[in-house]
Amino acid sequence: MMGKGKASLFLAFAFAFSLVFGTVPVTGAKTVVQVNHADLGKVPYQIVDTNGDIHSYKTKADYLAAEKKFREKWSRETDGIRAQASDYATESFEHAYFGGWKYTTPVGYYTNFNNSHYNDGVSSLKTARKSSGTQVCYHRDGGEPCKTFGPGLDIVNVGDGWNDQISYIRVYR
Repeated sequence: MMGKGKASLFLAFAFAFSLVFGTVPVTGAKTVVQVNHADLGKVPYQIVDTNGDIHSYKTKADYLAAEKKFREKWSRETDGIRAQASDYATESFEHAYFGGWKYTTPVGYYTNFNNSHYNDGVSSLKTARKSSGTQVCYHRDGGEPCKTFGPGLDIVNVGDGWNDQISYIRVYR
């Protein structure tokens, strides 16, 4: 068993390694293969749980109330997550299956892609493991529709209606 100093040093090294070389595969990784059903005209808000279940909400108030509960749940269960995602940042990719450019949004921050070449270009995500979820939205500053993914998920395709539509990403602490 490592002492606190050695564990911190190891985590710092692992974080630096992941920044330089990208994420490192971990055995037993959870992966959400496809997130494909979204009639955004009828259900503008969705939450994707860490087990891949999709929960849909018609009103922003219902979505925000559910999102708060899921974020509390996710903040308690991060020990069991074994995805390939980064610990402290959500990674956005241009193409499905993590191809093309990669953009990193750290835990506790948000990204508005408007007025950049990343805008409406996200097709896959790796959500931060040490977070309480990642929210993506069609419009800047969290403009609806929105979807929240649980921590530590490898989303190989953000799903019908979401591919190349994301303008905003927020990674919760």
